[in-house]
Amino acid sequence: MFWGALAVSTAALLPYDAIGQTTENEAVSEEAAPSATTPASGGEPQTGGATEGDVPAVEIIQPQAEPEQPPEREQAESKPEPKRRPVSRPAPQPVVRAPEPVAYEPPAQPAFEPIEPELFFPTLITQQQPDYYGPAGGEASFERSWNGAQSPVNPLNGIAPGNLQNFSEAGSRVTRQQINEQDPFSTNDILQRVPGVNIVNDDGAARNGGIGIRGSNPRRSRKVLVMEDGQSINMSLYIDPSVHNVPPPDRIEAVEVIKGSIIYAPNNNFGAINFRNLQPFGPNEFVMSGEGGGVALEGAGSDGSAGKWHVHNRSTWGNWGTVVSYTGADVQGAWDTERLRYNDFYAALGWKDTNADFVLSGSYTRQRDNYDEANLEFEEEEDGEEEGDLAEDEELEEEEETAFQSDTVEEAFFKEVKHCKSCYNPGSRFNTYNADPFRLQGVLNYYFDEDTTSTTRVYYMHHRRDRYQNFEGADPSQAEDAFSPLFVGDEALIPEGVMIGRLRTYQHVGGEQRFELANREFVSGLNQDLQMGVRLEHHTFANRNFFGDQGEILRDGDKKGLTVFDSEHETDAVSAYLQTVIHATPAIDIVPGIRFEHFNSKVVQTASSEEEGEGEHELDECDYAGHEYFEGEECVVFALERDTKNFSFNKTYWLPGISFSWGLFGQQTAPVYDGKSLQDYETVYHTTMYGGYNRGVTIPVQREGPFPPEDELGNNFQLGLRSTGIKGVTLDMAGFFKNISNYQIKGSATTASGQNVFTSADEVQISGFEMYGRLDSRPFTGWDLNPFAEATYTYSNGEITEGILPGGESIVGNRIPFSPREVAYLTTGIESTAGWNASVSFVYRGEFYTDVENTPYGGDPSGEDGLVPSVWLLNARANYTVPQNLMPKADMVLFVSGENLTDELYITDREDGVKPGLGRSVMAGARIKW
Repeated sequence: MFWGALAVSTAALLPYDAIGQTTENEAVSEEAAPSATTPASGGEPQTGGATEGDVPAVEIIQPQAEPEQPPEREQAESKPEPKRRPVSRPAPQPVVRAPEPVAYEPPAQPAFEPIEPELFFPTLITQQQPDYYGPAGGEASFERSWNGAQSPVNPLNGIAPGNLQNFSEAGSRVTRQQINEQDPFSTNDILQRVPGVNIVNDDGAARNGGIGIRGSNPRRSRKVLVMEDGQSINMSLYIDPSVHNVPPPDRIEAVEVIKGSIIYAPNNNFGAINFRNLQPFGPNEFVMSGEGGGVALEGAGSDGSAGKWHVHNRSTWGNWGTVVSYTGADVQGAWDTERLRYNDFYAALGWKDTNADFVLSGSYTRQRDNYDEANLEFEEEEDGEEEGDLAEDEELEEEEETAFQSDTVEEAFFKEVKHCKSCYNPGSRFNTYNADPFRLQGVLNYYFDEDTTSTTRVYYMHHRRDRYQNFEGADPSQAEDAFSPLFVGDEALIPEGVMIGRLRTYQHVGGEQRFELANREFVSGLNQDLQMGVRLEHHTFANRNFFGDQGEILRDGDKKGLTVFDSEHETDAVSAYLQTVIHATPAIDIVPGIRFEHFNSKVVQTASSEEEGEGEHELDECDYAGHEYFEGEECVVFALERDTKNFSFNKTYWLPGISFSWGLFGQQTAPVYDGKSLQDYETVYHTTMYGGYNRGVTIPVQREGPFPPEDELGNNFQLGLRSTGIKGVTLDMAGFFKNISNYQIKGSATTASGQNVFTSADEVQISGFEMYGRLDSRPFTGWDLNPFAEATYTYSNGEITEGILPGGESIVGNRIPFSPREVAYLTTGIESTAGWNASVSFVYRGEFYTDVENTPYGGDPSGEDGLVPSVWLLNARANYTVPQNLMPKADMVLFVSGENLTDELYITDREDGVKPGLGRSVMAGARIKW
């Protein structure tokens, strides 16, 4: 049904001259215009003395180029002179008017023609091409990176072309201008407006990812390749691809999303996200901003404060450029016990010469949160336990009745707990998350000529991420004794009132060499733009869990205790790819390619827990093996393996792909660079069909056996249509289908030592479609105000097609966990040329299950599994630019934004229990730019 609708939409989008969208490339060049006689200013049209019998005089109206927008004030004096890009401008068509009557009449007033005050409206697929600040030898490569059908060879230019109109894959980009208009608090706020993307926030600052694409589980963004400037920030792509640190929105120039790639892999079954940081070459600027507000905490009796501050400076002199940035935040989380804090530093140094440029960049974040992953759940009764057994322990029964009056977890959440975690788990106030990610990258580009580019980059990442959490919800500060956990044979005995430390350190180092060989002959009469690359990486991962003493408050840096899990991982990987754009016709590009992935891994495991479940059903008097321990207090007992185990494995994959873009309708131009054609033709601002197939692989989490794990292999198809051919209208829609084997699922259970338990479905299929549309009214009206509407909708139907539970029960036909079928983001607002804008957004996230059994809502006594209901949220924002007469030497913007303005209480996730979504949050601030 979708494909039929797609064909009808294609036919309906045929543009015509009267409604062609005005763009900068369509500005008229006087040099290209034919000579014409024009009417004298303020007088009668010059008819040339026509008499009866002569050919009637024809008035040729020469369209005039629109005046250039004045440069921004902060660039007027300090902005380095960019090298202007070549622009091809079509000659104007003459307009023929009827001859004037013999008797004199005043010239008729021209008919009203709406004038678009702005040359360009940025959307998720188009943006105005910026000035070029690179070396002279790299301008041709930059032009290809802007309008090409494949990803740029230089990752600093982005992972998708600057103008996505001719891109052969599904992609979106949110620009700095759009980010400033939205004034988002986190990068997840930005990504909500991108089609195909599903966001689940489990912390108020969105530092831990939570990004899914086209039906993938958004938990820690494990199935998505997440990058900064083309460098992966997944903690280890080949060992544990979880994401725990995304950049703040204040230091990025754009957010890019592509869905289907062989250049960027692994984790390419669903797509890739790239945060493009401020680059050292660009307009000089100094920016400061600050904002503050509060987050509602229903049930906790208070509102939590939130604040963020930012400053960055970009300076360019001669062949050198620098960027220095700092962002800090202190934010209230969804639970009253959560407090999220970070200090983020970023810097870049750039150098350029005639035929080369080099950029060295790095970032460091110090994150210190009061945060944990244990959420609201009830104790689950042991199998075979009789209903009256708990009554024998009157003290335990009284405690439970005091804690909750509700019969189910869901009822307790909505009626009693709400955002008040301290009401049922006061010991959680000691729980902390501590991270120190450090990233470094150097990129060298050398331009042999206009068509040949070499890109060399080396990179390094070190990510320490340590967590400390109270065990089994007990309050360690209330412990009356100071017993230490101990081993009895192969069993671990853990007293009440202890904390667990989960220490993880990730590190990877790598290097990549790419080449671009453009405008090479493919076969007679056809040209191609060839890319190739090879990459080497080395990954390590240290993972240790330990228990502290009874009553001990574990803090950042503590490492002493009883080790219950310990492993060391090491992986070496080599990747290579070959991809080319074949210009089959002036309007059709075909993009075949193949990727090679090979890696070998080694694991040394010195301690491992075997028992699933968190052990709460084993909390009992510690009379174990005929001996009394901990003076008969309650304790948790679980089995351990303490024999050293060694695992090793290697894997090789070949991942082919082919895609295309077909410019169905549009004006054809021939861009020229120094007299030499970059490519035969280029179609711009038109309607394009795109699509293709790619084989993908996702490396699963490898924290605990079995070894070797089964990697996810997928066959991924898509077909889409994007259009800017109708004035004021932008459309992008795509259908997709995925068949993925060994689909890894994070189960609801964890081991007693705190390790997550991962399972997999033999095969899943995901089918659906995504749509993005934007309507701007100013191109039709010519008003200073631009009422607009923007909508994003994603439908994703993910089902298990092969799978059996350990007990033999089939799960075929069940929905994939953590995958809502429908996600929507609907915005309406007004933009003004006077310097203000305002908009309102409705966010919809559909229901989803958290387990492969698809447990219904309220069907799990513990509350950890079950349906997460759908929710609608209301967001709004507005900003105002202070007039120039009040701020003559700077631009100052005042802004206010709010999320979940109706203060909807809803379940955002069931990761280790029910967790609330963020309450109503309102932020206000100012941004000033010199």
